[in-house]
Formats: sequence, C-alpha cells, structure tokens
Amino acid sequence: MRNSAGVLDRLSGTLVRGQVGARQQVWPFGLVTAGFGIVALLSAVRVALPSWARPAAHVVDHFGRLHVALFAIALLVLACGLLRRRKVAYWLALVLAACGVLAVGRSVLAILLVVGGVTLVVRRSAFPAVPAPARIRGAAIAGLTTLAVGGLYDAAVHGHHELQVDGGSLLALGVSVALIVLLAPAPAPKPGDEATRERVKNLVEHPSADTLAPFMLRRDKAYVFSRDGQAVLGYRVLFGVAVAGGDPVGSPGSFADAVDEFVRTCDRAGWRIAVLGMRDELAPLWQRHGLRTLGIGDEVVLDVTAFSLSGREMRNVRQAVRRTHNAGVTTSVVREGDLSESVRAELTAVSTGWLNGSRERGFSMILDELLTGSHPDCVVVIARDAEGRAVGFQRYAPCGPALSLDSMRRDRGGPNGLNERMIVDLVAYAQAGGVRAVSLNFAAFRTLIDAGDERTGAARLGYRVMHLLDPLIQVESLYRFNAKFRPGYLARGIAFPSLAAIPIVAAAMIGMEFSHIRSPAGPRS
Repeated sequence: MRNSAGVLDRLSGTLVRGQVGARQQVWPFGLVTAGFGIVALLSAVRVALPSWARPAAHVVDHFGRLHVALFAIALLVLACGLLRRRKVAYWLALVLAACGVLAVGRSVLAILLVVGGVTLVVRRSAFPAVPAPARIRGAAIAGLTTLAVGGLYDAAVHGHHELQVDGGSLLALGVSVALIVLLAPAPAPKPGDEATRERVKNLVEHPSADTLAPFMLRRDKAYVFSRDGQAVLGYRVLFGVAVAGGDPVGSPGSFADAVDEFVRTCDRAGWRIAVLGMRDELAPLWQRHGLRTLGIGDEVVLDVTAFSLSGREMRNVRQAVRRTHNAGVTTSVVREGDLSESVRAELTAVSTGWLNGSRERGFSMILDELLTGSHPDCVVVIARDAEGRAVGFQRYAPCGPALSLDSMRRDRGGPNGLNERMIVDLVAYAQAGGVRAVSLNFAAFRTLIDAGDERTGAARLGYRVMHLLDPLIQVESLYRFNAKFRPGYLARGIAFPSLAAIPIVAAAMIGMEFSHIRSPAGPRS
C-alpha cells in the first residue's frame, strides 16, 4: 500500500493547473462584460470615471439613472452567464456588441467591440450550456410576472408620479429577472432508477473495483455512463456544482470516456464540476479538462494478509481487545441479507442510541439504508455483551477482493475497546475468506497531524484550528484511532475548476457530506 504525501507540504506539487486548451477559457468574456456593467453602474450613481472609461459610459449617459442602473445589473447577470458557458449569454453578448458598435460610431471602442464579437464567434463552442424548454418557460413566466406586478403597482400608485415606475425601467427589470432565471444552472437531476442502479451494481462488482466503488450505489446519486457502457460515474448536484463521488467504476479502459461524458453533461447543464475522493493516479483524467487537483488526505487501508496483533506497536490494540474479552464480549459476522427482523430491530436501537437524536449524514464514503436489507451483500460485525445483548456493530461493503467500512455503531455505555475488537475480528474473518484488504476511515490532513514539531507557519496555524474544532469534526481523534492499527494509506483528493470556484465548491461538498441521508419507509426484502 503506497503512502501519500501531506497536504500542506505538497501544495506546489498537487495543486495542478489543467492543460491549456483542454477547455476553452471564457473568463475574459465575462470579465469584459462585467467591466462594462460596473462602468454603467458607476455612471448611474454619478461617480467620476477615468478618461479611458468615459467613452463606454457616454453610450448610456442619455438614458435615465434608473434605466442605466438596471442595464448595469443585466450586464452583470450576463457576465455570470458567460462565465458559466451559457449559450443564451453568448448570443446576447453578440447582440449587445453589435448594438454597441452602432451606438458608438467610429471609435476605438467600436474596434474593440468588433474584435470582441469576432473572438466570441471563434470561441462559440466554449458555450455549450443550453437551457431546457422548462427553464425557458420559467424565464418567460418570471419576466411576465415581473411586468404584471409592476403594472399593478403603477395602477395602485396612480396619481403619485414620484412613486410610479416608467415603462422602460419596468421592461429592463423584467428582462433582468428573466435573464437570472434563464442563465441559472439546470436543476439537479433525479437519482438513478432501479434499472440504472442494476447496471451500476454490475459495474461495481468489476474485479478491479476501488474501495469506494460500493458507495456508488447510494440512492441519492445520478449517473453518467461511458459511451460503451463499461464505466460509470455517480454524482449529486448542489448549488449548481456537480460533485462526482469517487472515481469511475467499471472497466479501467473506459474511465477516461466516462469522465469525458460527465464533463459534457455538466457543460450542457451549466454546472460547475468537482470531484471528491479522487485517487492521485486518476487526477490526469480531470486535469486534461482544465480542472485543478488537490490532495486532502488519505484513505486508511489494512493489508489483511500482513495484519497481526503481535509486536510492541500493536500493544494498544491488544489491550483494547483483551478488555472486551475480559468483559465477556463475543462477536459474530453475518451478511446483512441474512439478518432476522428481531436482530435488525436490536441493531437499529443501538444505532439510534449512538446517533443520540441526530440523523445519518454523508455522501462520498458511506452507504445509505442502514439495516434495511437494501444492500444484502454487506457484511455486518455484531458485538454482544456477556448477557447476549447487542452493544455494537459495524457494516462493511464488499468491493472486489476487499471490504470497505460503511458504519460504526456502539452502545455508549458498552465496554471500552468495542470498535477495536470488531475491527480485529472482521480482519480475522477476512483472512479466512481470502479478502486481501479492509478499508477503514478517511484520514483528512494526515501528515499535518503527523508533522508534530516540524510544523511551521501556515501548517502550525492550520493544525491549531483543526485541533480546536476536533470535538465537532473529529478529524484528529479519528486519525489517531486509525493509526493504532498501523495501516497503509491511499491518497485521496479533490478536483475543482478554479481557485475562484473554491468557496462554492467547498460549500457544495460540505453540504453533501453533512446533509441527512433519507431513510426508506421500511425494510426491503
């Protein structure tokens, strides 16, 4: 199992800019359009402009201040649409450039607008996002509703000229509202249906399946397949960001095409692209589409064939396991599909007590529908006390020749060392069954924690913040629990479109990881 480098001490090597030309850059168009919008807005509030900006402001100076302000807002909305590669924004920008050339006459500004328009035409393929018919209808309804509400308002204040809104301003406002709706990202797609999930399940069972592959089967994920159907990506959309959970699943030879299809899907819908839980070796599949990649930690993996409790380094684990034996704890390992209804109810009570009123959360490294029988091939380790009462359990999902931990639950009043005992006994079960690896948890910022006194500058500050927040996020405590088993580490990272997109991408990823997992109405057979 290969070790990964740390996050803060490998930023320069891991934060990789996408290959130039992989996806045509559109930010200059958005920047220029936003610049015109800012100039118009400053002109509307009568701010003195520098000499080089006055020709652009002069085009709209003869309109009323409210008209100019609303036009400025429309330009800023249009700039956002260009940055999000909307085809509608492309056509509107061309029309405005042509109108601008006619308005300014022979001037340097006209030449610049012509150059900009020609460049737009050359780069027309960089704007693939086309609104769905439902979105066009929604934009039309929003615009017309704005006009209707404005008309009713004018009728209500009839006779009070200082309160009335003129027709031009009302029209500009309606157009702006319609643009906001029209240029918004496409809505999140519906999760995959049962037939699609069955196709995905077959690919998850591929011999080369990654340890995160089983989590592709969560019921909140939508899917994009490679053109040959031999690989698939699962994703969710939040805040206009499509986050792929983990790597493609299926035949490795089709991974690149699955990524290509996912990127095309996102481009057509106008979604930002992000990846959570990506392996380092697959980063080039995303970098060639212009995405940046950054390592954020390591997956904790036990080598089953080499695992042993002997040796000084494993003393803490041995002591924890011994305490549970002394307390009379016993364990059993069963398929989830073989659990009786009474045992399901017993384990559900343990889970409810552990959650203590909160609900299941997660996205990238956890399954859903715990103990419902929807994932019958999962392996469940059950711990019972001396009286035979269930005091803890863990669920593991099969992935090729490996098992991947999904959930850990225990009675808060149970004996110390329950989790260590269940992991050790699960490894013994895996050794007997020919399983070669067991994936435990995710160690975020592992080498930042390991660095100790070698931390300097930003690393020291980052560690202090993480240490203070540990009671809430449990990054450090979870890492130290995992480290007791002397595991191997598999580097995992994220991919995102640009540095400017980090806030919205981070919000989407955090929102998905901390959103509640919906439970079905009852067990499935």
